[in-house]
Amino acid sequence: MAAPLTEIMTSRICRQFHHRKSLIRLLQRRHTTMIDDDSPSSEEQRLQELKSSFSTGTHTPNAERPIIPLAALPKTTRADTTAIEHIPVTENGYQFKKHPGRMKSDKITEIPEILENTLESIFKDSECKSLETDGRSLYNQLMKRQLPESQSSLTARARKIEPFVISRLSNNQQAKLQELIALPELTEDELKELKNIQNNIQNQIKKRLRFTTYHYRPLQYTADFALKYSYSRMIPNYSVLTECLNEIKRRDPDFEPQSLLNMGSGVGSAVWATNRLWSESVREYYCVDNASEMNKMAMQILKEGDMNRQSMVIPNVYFRDKLPLQKGGRFSLVICAYTLMDFPNQKSRLQLIRELWDRTEDYFILVDVGTYAGFLLIQEARRKLLKMNLPNEDVEVNIFAPCPHNQHCPKFRYAPENVPCNFEVQCQQWKGQSQDRMKERYSYVIFKRGKLAEDMTNEWPRIVFSEVLQKRHKDMAYCTLCCPDGTLSRRSISRGRNGRELYRMTCESQWGDLLPVKLEHENESNITMDREDSADDGTGWNNLAEQNMTTDSKKTTSHTKDVFDWDSLYNIKDDSPKEK
Repeated sequence: MAAPLTEIMTSRICRQFHHRKSLIRLLQRRHTTMIDDDSPSSEEQRLQELKSSFSTGTHTPNAERPIIPLAALPKTTRADTTAIEHIPVTENGYQFKKHPGRMKSDKITEIPEILENTLESIFKDSECKSLETDGRSLYNQLMKRQLPESQSSLTARARKIEPFVISRLSNNQQAKLQELIALPELTEDELKELKNIQNNIQNQIKKRLRFTTYHYRPLQYTADFALKYSYSRMIPNYSVLTECLNEIKRRDPDFEPQSLLNMGSGVGSAVWATNRLWSESVREYYCVDNASEMNKMAMQILKEGDMNRQSMVIPNVYFRDKLPLQKGGRFSLVICAYTLMDFPNQKSRLQLIRELWDRTEDYFILVDVGTYAGFLLIQEARRKLLKMNLPNEDVEVNIFAPCPHNQHCPKFRYAPENVPCNFEVQCQQWKGQSQDRMKERYSYVIFKRGKLAEDMTNEWPRIVFSEVLQKRHKDMAYCTLCCPDGTLSRRSISRGRNGRELYRMTCESQWGDLLPVKLEHENESNITMDREDSADDGTGWNNLAEQNMTTDSKKTTSHTKDVFDWDSLYNIKDDSPKEK
């Protein structure tokens, strides 16, 4: 007798359900290493080197790190009275959405009409028929870029792989290896046999490292790349830089830059963003980029697509392939956006940061992608410049934004570790696309030479990591704050406990805004600039991750730890095809 139809359909649904679960497990395994489930992934292992250098003392595992504490604001805490005085008032009352702490706009950052028309004309005249697809592919490629692993990091990971590789040898090979190592002297045949086993183990280690290591390749800045880069990155770069410059203009209205130095100018997005805000005061735009094709594309955009044209839309723009001499004086505004990833060597990056700071008169802006790798690059430069502040002397380097303090980033004290401190901006899309806007995340830091401009916002905490969470039925709002005392905490603001004004301003604030409130300093231990490690490598960095990884590897390394030349493991050949 045939089975009922319901039983047949039930069995078919069950098979499909189990098949989907197996696919999910398979996709999850792709993000784990090839050795064991307890070992960190390649990306986490690679970023551990930079990440641990920001903390003091030994590195604390993610499982042992505390989460960001949640605490209510004290009842005595109210909104800053000076902020309430600057809120616009209408017939319906205060417009809390326009409070002076609002630094991030929820509207689309539109590019100038002349810039949009010029780009559309250039794209239309180009011979690239798949510009939209290629531009999207390039955008994803740039977002996934990572820094190359250092030799010490690869060596540490190789030491961790060694016991696993040796355990996979046959019993005869393991016994023979122990026998040969125990001998005080080796004959030529025994030495040859030991080298064969050693080479076999090294090849297996290199093979596993190739599959778990990010292969860094420098970008090839060709004419085709410049066209695709203009399509995919011109609008996001312009929107991000406009957001950063807007904060300077709001909090320091008396600042009028006379000159701009743009390192890694690319297609000139910083020139357009600066000209939008200070077109009358800026007299010189000095753009530095060693890629001639990128400079040509930037000039073509400024000439409205006509390279035979003599004048530019924005006058006094100069393109060079090297930084100007320091004798020529300093620039009022220095911008380095989306450039640090092109310097794979940490020493060259820190040297560039120092040279740019020496040419800065007022503000120095660093911007990179909103990924964790980009965030670590910003923190690397942040710590380098803050170490220039000598104790018992006037502070030369001050952080203007986003941090309300000059101390170590408190984010590294809490879990989860792999969450970057980034921010978000709304960008417009090209005509003809399905959506009219896109969200671009970025990490940035703005330095100020000398004292900060006197402004009420200097003592306000900043909302970081996520949007404000509201519970209107309880008149409560929750947000994560980076406080002026260098701490990081999640706060709950209540209408009844903290006042209607502070509650309403919190509800109307967004991710990246300043909260108009003065918080009392807490008795919480914090990482300060005085607690520096004694060891210094000359560049201002103490690689605690390498020390911890070396210590852990000594505990797990087998009896063959001194057999191999570990430095040779860094020469990993990449057999994958190169990017054209």
